[in-house]
Amino acid sequence: MKDPVSFHNLDVPPFTPYDIAKAALTYLGDQWGAEPGPWATTGHLRAWDGTPFTIGAQPTGELFLRNDQLGDTLALPVKPTDDLDTIARAVDETVGHLY
Repeated sequence: MKDPVSFHNLDVPPFTPYDIAKAALTYLGDQWGAEPGPWATTGHLRAWDGTPFTIGAQPTGELFLRNDQLGDTLALPVKPTDDLDTIARAVDETVGHLY
């Protein structure tokens, strides 16, 4: 029998949601901006048209992207072991589904 998964024992990634937001700018384009949330626990993106987005983590560790203007949220299709570039690409791909 396997031991239950404890989120307290998982490795902490070496980057924050704000780091993800900054990295996503590479794929979103120069018309976008990124800002940190409090204590860098969230990352905020502002689209070319002013639409605000939030990148954050659920208590389960799942990353999400939210269109703050509409209130719609989608889980990012990433694993906890994915690198920063892979997650940034996922943000770029997911943004289009939240407009």
